[in-house]
This record gives sequence, C-alpha cells and structure tokens, in this order.
Amino acid sequence: MTAVPATVFSSAPRPGGEVDMGLLADLPGLELQARCVMDGFLAGRHRSPRQGSSVEFAEYRSYQFGDDPRRIDWRLYGRTERLHVKRYEEETQLRVILILDASASMDYRSREGLLTKLDFARITLAATALLAKRQQDAFGLAVAGPAPLEVLRARSSAPHWRTFLGRLQGVETGGEVPLAATLEEIAETLPRRSLVVIASDFYDETEALAGALRRLRHDRHDVVGLQICDPFELDFALDAQGTFVDLESGQRLLLDTEAVRAGYLERFGAFRAELAATFRDVGAGFETLSTARAPLDALTAYLAIRQGGQGGEGRR
Repeated sequence: MTAVPATVFSSAPRPGGEVDMGLLADLPGLELQARCVMDGFLAGRHRSPRQGSSVEFAEYRSYQFGDDPRRIDWRLYGRTERLHVKRYEEETQLRVILILDASASMDYRSREGLLTKLDFARITLAATALLAKRQQDAFGLAVAGPAPLEVLRARSSAPHWRTFLGRLQGVETGGEVPLAATLEEIAETLPRRSLVVIASDFYDETEALAGALRRLRHDRHDVVGLQICDPFELDFALDAQGTFVDLESGQRLLLDTEAVRAGYLERFGAFRAELAATFRDVGAGFETLSTARAPLDALTAYLAIRQGGQGGEGRR
C-alpha cells in the first residue's frame, strides 16, 4: 500500500464551522485539539441562519407566579425594570459521562495523515467535555479497556478539567473488550438522569449491547452512541491484494479487496443499520463519525439533548 503523506495547513478552523483535519492532527496536545474542534463548531453555529439552541449558559430566567420573591435579582430589575430570578447550578447543570472504548480495534488508521480511531475518539470526547465546561455542566470519564474499570466522577471545575485530560490522554488500547458488560458495570455507578456519550466502533454483540442500553435508559439516562469509523471501513477503497490483521485476535487473512468489496460493503452496511436501529429502538441517539471529518455532529448531539431535543425520557 502506498503511504499518503499528511497534509498540513496553516489556517485555523475555516469559516462556516469546518475544521482543517490536517491542522487538527498536528496540533500539540489534546487540549488544543479539543479547542480547535469546539471553536470550529461554535463558528459554524454563530454563522448559521438556522441556529438552534443557544450555546450560552442562562444564569437567570423570567419571574413566574409562585416563584420565591427572595430569589428575585433586584439589581437586575433596577437596570431592566423586569423581574428575573436566579437559576442555581443544580437546576441547570447536566452530568455528562463520556465513555471511551479502548479495545484494540480502536488503534487503527488506514493511512498516514489520518488519526487512529482512538485518537479521534479522544478529541471528540475532549471537545464535548470542553463544551460542557463552557455550559457549566459537570463531565466525567469512564474507559472500557483492558484495565479494571475506573470512573472519573462528573465535576465542572478547572482542576477537574486537567485531571480529565490527563486520564483521557493516558488511555491505551488492548485486546478484546466486552463493551456491553462494561456499560452494565458503569450503570451501577451513575447517578440518575445523566447524559451518557459512548465513543466506540461498537464491534460487540448487538444483542448484549441492546441490553446494556436498555438498562441505561431504564435508569432515565440520555444516551448517545458515537460510532467511530476509519474511512476505509466505510468505503473499502483499496484496489490491491493485502494481508488483513484482526487487531483484537491477531488473526491474519489474505484478501483481494476488489473481489470482496461488494460483499463487505453489504455486510458492513447491514451492521451499521442494525446498530443504528438498536440505539433508536431504546430511544437513544446515534451518529456515525468518520475519522476523515471533524466530529461536529457529536457536539450538536450534546447540545440537542441539553436543550431537551432528544425526545427520550432521560431528563425530566
């Protein structure tokens, strides 16, 4: 296979919300990468005439009959001649639990210039956490990997952001990871009514995954699945014969890609459709993200749920 060199640009996020993926891959550090994605996302929303939910945190709301008069901000009334009450953090804060799949299959990229699925997932979750931090939401982390499960509890402080980045950057892949079993274990630790965002390629038994998702939804969590795919997994565009290695089992298989492309695309398409239906059937959100494009849809999904746009029963 001919290696394709990385393309490097000197520009920041492009107008309209696009993010230069060459620049993103070359930025030094996860925090800068997360900020690049978030800034590109916010730039696109600010330019859109169809902007949806606000990305600014609302500290006040209009006074309504029955509100405690002690919560009225009289200084604000003096400036606006309108009654507003203070909204306390526990009334507005959302707990966002970000789950990273660290199975060996995530340590894959098809060519130079692309991020591995794991690194792409890291950036996606870091950007989502950064946006949550901007919204004053609490965010935490759990890793479905070879090490024993440790859950970083959701908080929103600056020191917590540093701890979060350190944990996320330190994740290493390894072996086969039973994602569904890990989700069941995580469900035991979560306070009710959280937003659970799962970044994975979801190479797991769909039936077992459905059971874990039902458990999360039964506990009234909102759930979003982010299927991370390398573009080669999506289009199988390689006109050559080669040896393919299963990163989890180590099994090797010699294939003529031209001969098997049609069958592969049919089976992988069926897998993606089944996976999407599994999330949809339990009332969860689902997005497929290619590592060749910036993960802006992940941030859209977070904001949609924060503003009550999923339509599930997780946040009441």
